[in-house]
Amino acid sequence: MLVPKKISYYFYDFGDKLEKKRIFQEGSLYFLIVILFGILFFGLRPKDYNFLNCVTWITDQTGIHLRKYGIVYTNPIIKKKETDFLESNNFSVEIALKSAKPSINGYNFIAVLHDGNDSNQLLLAQWRSWIIFMNGDDYAYKRKTNRISVDTALLPNGPLFLTITTSNNGTKLYCNGKFIQENKNLTLTMPNGRKLRLIVGNSVYGNHSWEGDVFGLVIYRATLNSKDIEFHFDKWSKEHNFSFAKNDKPLVLYCFDEKDGKLALDHAGGNHHLKIPHRMKILKRKILKPEWEKFWYESNYIQDCVINLVGFIPFGFSLSATLIRFRGKFNHYVVLKTVFFCFLVSIFIEIVQAWIPSRSSSMSDLILNTCGALIGSIICGRVFANRICKIN
Repeated sequence: MLVPKKISYYFYDFGDKLEKKRIFQEGSLYFLIVILFGILFFGLRPKDYNFLNCVTWITDQTGIHLRKYGIVYTNPIIKKKETDFLESNNFSVEIALKSAKPSINGYNFIAVLHDGNDSNQLLLAQWRSWIIFMNGDDYAYKRKTNRISVDTALLPNGPLFLTITTSNNGTKLYCNGKFIQENKNLTLTMPNGRKLRLIVGNSVYGNHSWEGDVFGLVIYRATLNSKDIEFHFDKWSKEHNFSFAKNDKPLVLYCFDEKDGKLALDHAGGNHHLKIPHRMKILKRKILKPEWEKFWYESNYIQDCVINLVGFIPFGFSLSATLIRFRGKFNHYVVLKTVFFCFLVSIFIEIVQAWIPSRSSSMSDLILNTCGALIGSIICGRVFANRICKIN
């Protein structure tokens, strides 16, 4: 039976459209899968983190060497008999250290006393070439939290013997036995929560690692005077050991003279030994933390924001294109479904990142990822929806 030419053209055209539709559906779906796997890979990869704790003993003298993704910490050290001391404002801290290099982004925690609340922490940190003593978490200095600091670029090269003394009369900073500066308006305080622990080389979150050597650390129960500090530096410079501090009955004393093992012993007799775990350990996880203030003190924060926004635009576009091909039209339900699914993917990534020290679970990342998906969906609808639907 002969088929009229017009009818045959109609069937050929109809079949061609079906084939185009099938090819486009499969292509958009494959592209979506590739994009999704790419986002998961780059969102969850540990970067240069290898899960090992990067802390080693120094063999030719007392001390430990900390590299990126290293941490040393105690169990909670609060005891009932220490409550009165921790509530007082008279204490001193001495530490001998050598920084491997100036920090580039953010704060690198040299040592911190943390009781579970960031706003209470007593922090010794490095920001670029500056060594900073402070309470709290005002890293960007937006709240003008009082602190005392010294620029190590102006100090002699080599190990530094730093002493900080604080009382109701103010806080003083010494370096290598010599007075550096005083802040009469600053009185540092000890955190006194029951979860108080000492961490060296990192924060409780595991993403503020400091690189360098720590040769000794001691916390005294009283405010040292200038003669004591000069004597302590003289003893350390000759012996390179903090054993001189035992006579002052400190709260904690770490000489780091073990040279082996998984513990740095507390020579103050308080049994507050520092643990050196085989694998990097995160002591506290913060999921979807607000990190807007990073804009002020981390140079790559804007770059991260752009990557998080732009990275989800192809994902939102390809997901909307796939929904349009299977639904046959573009409407607000496509946008809502796209944004909701991309939101779920993003929040999954952020939750997992809280367990990876080299990553940071951030609320701003979640918002930017979702906005990127919305932009991609709108671009798909505005620019390509009509062209896609013509294939139907």
